[in-house]
Amino acid sequence: MSFWTYINGTIIVSPLGRTQAEKRYILDTVLSHLPIVSGSERDMDVYVIQKNGHNCSSSCDEFGQVTNNLMDRYRRKSRKRGWLETQDEYILVVNAALRDREFEDTYREFMKWLCRLAKRVMVHEVLVNIKGYGASTIIQDKDYGRFYEMFEDPSWCSKTGMDEPNWCEYLMWDRAKDYNYPMELAYKYFNDKENDEEVERRIKYMRGE
Repeated sequence: MSFWTYINGTIIVSPLGRTQAEKRYILDTVLSHLPIVSGSERDMDVYVIQKNGHNCSSSCDEFGQVTNNLMDRYRRKSRKRGWLETQDEYILVVNAALRDREFEDTYREFMKWLCRLAKRVMVHEVLVNIKGYGASTIIQDKDYGRFYEMFEDPSWCSKTGMDEPNWCEYLMWDRAKDYNYPMELAYKYFNDKENDEEVERRIKYMRGE
């Protein structure tokens, strides 16, 4: 006889990112590095759903430029001035039928998974049911609750400038000083002595020089 545990529910999250593509890339990377919630035949599945519409908009792109490839209010690319529209929130659907696992094992693994997630992306709401033989629980948390408070702010939010970075920061390109451009593009296109020296220092460091 096999023991089974089951997980079903949703989690609403907001990853870091300046564009929709960057947000999804960061979220997917976070999910792929979380500890598994295991079963002997199949592990927990996670499905990512971007919420409809947008909740952020900007009159310039991620480089701070007004371009003709942004969208107008009719969702068409604008030849004059458009908007960069992004949706911060994603719905994670968690689902599992885990063989040869008792309730306590699955609960412990899922909480480890959820806490690690909450440190790396903002967790707004949680509603997840876990049940096994003779035991069940509902994990529920509303916006700005205990899981939201676990989020580790990125280093640029630090008041002292000495806080450790959020795990996701390595996935985001470094902005050049006094520009919205990435350092490497500023090095390529602009004549900026300070930025040029820093990029060249990093290139030499990566080469082991």
